[in-house]
Amino acid sequence: MSDAMMSMQDIADLAGVSRPAVSQWRRRTTVRGREIPFPEGTEGPDGRELFHAEAVVEWLRRTGRGNNAEFVEDAPAAGIPTGVSIDHALVLLCLRDNAEDDLSNLGESMLVEIAASLDPADRFLLSEVIDTEFAAATLDYVDDLYAASFGAADALDRLETGRLSRSQERRGFDPGLVDVIASVVEGVVADGESASDELGSSATGELVLECEDVDLLAVAETVEGLASHVTTDSPHIRDLRRRALLRGWLALDAERPTVSVVAVYGLESAEVLERLDRVILDLNPNEYAIVAGPADLLCGRLDGTAEQRRSESLRSSRSANHGPLVCALRLPRGLWKHAPRQSSGLWLLKGGATLDHPWVADLSEVPVDRSDLSTDVAGVLAAGTVPNELPARAVRYVRSRDLRSILGGEAVVPPGTRAVSFATGRQDFIDDVRAASIETAEATEVFDIYVTDRPASLVVGSTSLGTMIEGGTVTRHSGSRIDESLAEDTGAVPVVDARGGGEVFRVDAFVAESSLRRSMRTRPGDVVFCSNPPTAWVDDRGGALVVSPNKILRRAGGAPIGPHTLAAVINDAQSKEYANWQIPRIPADQVDAVEDAMRRLAGYRQQLQVKERAAKTLGHSLLSGVAAGTMELMGSSLEPQPSQGR
Repeated sequence: MSDAMMSMQDIADLAGVSRPAVSQWRRRTTVRGREIPFPEGTEGPDGRELFHAEAVVEWLRRTGRGNNAEFVEDAPAAGIPTGVSIDHALVLLCLRDNAEDDLSNLGESMLVEIAASLDPADRFLLSEVIDTEFAAATLDYVDDLYAASFGAADALDRLETGRLSRSQERRGFDPGLVDVIASVVEGVVADGESASDELGSSATGELVLECEDVDLLAVAETVEGLASHVTTDSPHIRDLRRRALLRGWLALDAERPTVSVVAVYGLESAEVLERLDRVILDLNPNEYAIVAGPADLLCGRLDGTAEQRRSESLRSSRSANHGPLVCALRLPRGLWKHAPRQSSGLWLLKGGATLDHPWVADLSEVPVDRSDLSTDVAGVLAAGTVPNELPARAVRYVRSRDLRSILGGEAVVPPGTRAVSFATGRQDFIDDVRAASIETAEATEVFDIYVTDRPASLVVGSTSLGTMIEGGTVTRHSGSRIDESLAEDTGAVPVVDARGGGEVFRVDAFVAESSLRRSMRTRPGDVVFCSNPPTAWVDDRGGALVVSPNKILRRAGGAPIGPHTLAAVINDAQSKEYANWQIPRIPADQVDAVEDAMRRLAGYRQQLQVKERAAKTLGHSLLSGVAAGTMELMGSSLEPQPSQGR
């Protein structure tokens, strides 16, 4: 490790801290009363400052800084000698995982012999070993990396998260895309296994994953039933195979149907459509392809030449109204990190399929359960083998779409497409409608205020809430953090929040006394408020716990304003700084009258809010129930039916 160098980020990773923490360490050299200077840096080949790994390890040992107790063991993997490349490191890591000794103890002929035994067909390793003269420092580094790791997969993880990989500046894909693709692959695997069981085949139902991207290759790690990874040949694919070998995913001699995962991001529209056509033409019967790319081309409406090319690709033959498209999904934005505002789309294609009703779904704003999505895919694949067959179970996300509409130029996945929902119970919506209509049918209490003229004051007085608090006419008390997991329907102590209009849940009295005994409780007439947005509510009963960030305003004796009046002023405030809220100075002979009016007005507003919620529930349940076929309108109760003569 004498030639190994580390960057500031490498030191942070080794110590288990953030990068800014290392900069602080470098400036503050006094540790527990001792002067321990930070290691001296040198300029690296690319102008970046580097530090000798041995000096860094010794400095961490002397200072005791960092959160990694095993920094000595991890240091050989973090320090990298000058001149080491990630390509050479990957090749040698494959050799080291299959060698019985350190590579530095083996000659060139032995390295070639190991490569030939691993890759006799020269599909990922043999040529690189024959054509490359590896530096001694690179051999030592890979030996140290392997010795510091828990096997080949862990060594690869360290390599992919270290400085050599960071220098490539590869953004890749969001893990959400990997999860969606893995869900689709799981559905394909499940369908293959069920088909094998029905045919009485002795086959395991395993499929071969074919992928051309390092990030999407992670699908193989999360899906059972994927035996291997094979693709065509290219420098990029050879590199991908080496990574697959190190993770134990590679089996080049497998002769089973493949699942190809293809990403078509970052290409011109014509290139994307050309790539889609090649993927479909290369599909053999019972092979699958999953294509991820921009949603505007995979899911949206196209015109002109682009629409014609997409339609031709989706047809099984020139005049057919069926094709290999099994499923199409519109996905959220930001799954491709190079274009965070671009929406993604996904196609599932099956070789030899002649489907006239593919299944589509808009998942761009829907939380996706991986198990349910994979079950949907397995269901539609099983149904696709029989004309006009529906899935054996109700689907959660996808719904059928006529391929002729797509071939006619319409969107593959119209925005907002969801699965067909089924009525859950005849009485559900009826009960909701009846309960809400009882509330809306009740007359609202009339609210009226009588006022008269009065001589105007020359000066309209006011004072700030901050001044009132400093003067002691109002005291301020903070709320408390209260875990919602403590909530109990039968609890005796209410927990209030001004933003929720009062009580939000209840806690048991014993819990309140034991776990929340330090929390402030309200008294009758306390004003509970929140400053962002300005919201206030008056607790007329008292005894409630107040959840933060709410605070309590408690009036002292002789306060020139009532609690409901104070709450009304806060609800009308614009500033988010509560100390700046201007409290009007009300004439002494009007304080009680204004307070009574504000109290009754607050009750009236609460009645209106109850009516509004009931009307909203009534509208939703009425529409849902009629659409579900579980109810029908008999006649409007708002307009009397005309009499049929006398």
